[in-house]
Amino acid sequence: MSVSKNYFYNVMLIISNTIFPIITFPYVSRILMPEYLGKVYFVQGVVAYFLILAVLGVPNYGIRELSRAKSVKDFDEFKKIYTEMLVMSIGSSIMSLILMVIVVNLYGKFAAEKLIFYIFGIQVLFECFQINHYFIVQENHKRRLIRSFVIRILSLGFLFTFIKKPSDYYLYALLLVVPEVIARIIDVYTERKQIWWNWAELNFRRHYKKTLLIFLYIFTIGIYGSIDSTMLGIMVGDTEVGLYTAAVKMNRMVLPVILSLATVLSPRIIGAIKNKDKDKIYSNMDLFINFAFFMGIPVTALLIILAPELTILFSGARFEGSILTMQIMTPSLIFLAIGTFMGGQVMLPNDKEREILYISLIGVFINIGLNYFMIPSLARNGAALATLITEVVISLVKIGRVKFIYADYKIMTKDRLFSVLSGVLATVAVSFCHYRLDIFSLYGDFMTLIFVGSFFMVVYLLGLLLTKNKFLFEGLSYIKKRS
Repeated sequence: MSVSKNYFYNVMLIISNTIFPIITFPYVSRILMPEYLGKVYFVQGVVAYFLILAVLGVPNYGIRELSRAKSVKDFDEFKKIYTEMLVMSIGSSIMSLILMVIVVNLYGKFAAEKLIFYIFGIQVLFECFQINHYFIVQENHKRRLIRSFVIRILSLGFLFTFIKKPSDYYLYALLLVVPEVIARIIDVYTERKQIWWNWAELNFRRHYKKTLLIFLYIFTIGIYGSIDSTMLGIMVGDTEVGLYTAAVKMNRMVLPVILSLATVLSPRIIGAIKNKDKDKIYSNMDLFINFAFFMGIPVTALLIILAPELTILFSGARFEGSILTMQIMTPSLIFLAIGTFMGGQVMLPNDKEREILYISLIGVFINIGLNYFMIPSLARNGAALATLITEVVISLVKIGRVKFIYADYKIMTKDRLFSVLSGVLATVAVSFCHYRLDIFSLYGDFMTLIFVGSFFMVVYLLGLLLTKNKFLFEGLSYIKKRS
């Protein structure tokens, strides 16, 4: 399947996954309010560590190994690797659930929310059936889209039928878990023919060392991805977690849009790296990074400019305290996207697991240290600032390591620099019209989003056209040929 078709299905999947929280979160935030919403997301943040342990690095490792087997058309080896990964995940999921139950019963604050932990524990147990890596390697994004869409529709019915008051936060936790569990069971059942049943030919030992390194890498990423909510909950309280979560939700909803092309390109980059085809490696890297600049700059700028309107519409007036929090952390988006790509799609296929692990450990220490000193005085805004600093540092380090591997690859091209300048120009123009002249606020928050977003994109795209942005012109040329 072509990159364009794969990208279309992957974008539709992202839109499906983005629309769902856009519909559900405004309703849930107004029903549960910051305190009860904070309880759910505090537990979810803690359980995130056990979910990472449950899959043991298999999704990231599986993409690489399955892509390698597929690139040489060794389909028996493909099935063996798939089966070995699945069996290893089943074992690690069971161990992770047992460990979680022990930790919850030993620590007082966790034990107080025991029921929510046990609800999320269902997801920990079935996380072993998370086989998205298989569908990504097979480039079957259409299948992922259909499954996700059906599950989301069923979830909406459950949400609006059963969640009516703050005490229903247990049901909301169940809503976050059940669709994921159902999806995983369906995935494994429909792909049961891929299982290699001659277990005597399976070799689990060959994966232990590499999956351990990747697990440690993913686990450290998970720590500085969730430690902010965990430390906020322990050091300040559930209400701060609720306000912080509202800001994080807005950022995390748009991040997959910037990363969407990386998922599609991943098997192709891995194949090019295996075949040492530098031209294809560079062309695929260019395609993603150009896209990340093209999409990431306007998304980042608009989230900062429109944070007040988005927060009120998305979360409600009770969450006004998360506006500044959202603005502080938003600039990390483009750094996070490029850093994720450099680590997962470039360094990992080059067998740099150990280096990625060391970089991630640096991120953990930076993030925990910054949170420890900033949360007591700045609360949720301190956690947001710690996230921003950490993501910028780690992304720059990853970019530096990729430059070491591919010394002749140019990260900051003229087109990318002009994309930044066009974004700055559009931001200044929109901010002046929006805040100084107040010409966009006459018809309410929703219309403000439309007017500001449209005006920004006109100025931004005009800047790209005037500077003859290669990515934009290639995209227009492609659209013209297809029409």
